[in-house]
Amino acid sequence: MEDGDLPSFAGRLRREAWMLSDAYVRFQVRLIEGTASLNDRAAFLEALLDLEPAVLHWPVPPPSRAFVHAFTYAQTHLLSMLQRIWPMPDDLPNAAGNGDFARVRRWFGTAGNPALGDLAKHFPANDAWIRKNLNGGEPSVQQVLDTALAWAVMNNHFEIADFLLGHGADINTNWSSHEPASILHELVWHKNYDAMQFLIDRGIDMTIRDYRWDATAQGWANHAAKDEKMAQWLGEAQRRREQAAARRAARWMNQRILLSS
Repeated sequence: MEDGDLPSFAGRLRREAWMLSDAYVRFQVRLIEGTASLNDRAAFLEALLDLEPAVLHWPVPPPSRAFVHAFTYAQTHLLSMLQRIWPMPDDLPNAAGNGDFARVRRWFGTAGNPALGDLAKHFPANDAWIRKNLNGGEPSVQQVLDTALAWAVMNNHFEIADFLLGHGADINTNWSSHEPASILHELVWHKNYDAMQFLIDRGIDMTIRDYRWDATAQGWANHAAKDEKMAQWLGEAQRRREQAAARRAARWMNQRILLSS
């Protein structure tokens, strides 16, 4: 699957059908989670499900991070296949990642304040592993709001992202898929210029540095993704922002001088 070799993947499963049996349901879940975290693996998931793995028929399928992976890695084209096994989790981040504005609004009171109810029903409040990785500490409403924002942006649901920004989500959250960074860092790997521009237009701090490498999103583009074009694009966006700030400061100073003269 990692090599993109679909014939070998499907052929191995057909030859060794024991991997599709009840005894190997958790292995099947791991395969499914892998398709949701790798780009262009819809055909692999389809091939697996066509072979009728036992997980398809379990009355209560085992827990899975498949939806988390699908929204984190912008693999929402897999959702219909995933829902053959699991129901869509009913929480704010999943609604935001899925572009379901009506469900998103449901999690806010009439005054616009978050009304999440039991936090244990919302990701990542119900996932100690990711909170630990992101240095998130105890579950909080802010974590839920920020994850919903990230999933909305990652999957290009910008109207929902604007709504969340207006209702408490932090554009400068340290959300990332594994360790503290920023949504802008994560978007580097997806080459999603529209989503990056959305964040830049709304004032994301482009100088945020990630936890492990102490690098900005531009640094990730240049050194990790080896994408010089993107690094230049991000650098130019930062320069335009700095120039605009300088012009605003100059206008403010000129106005002060005029008022004092």
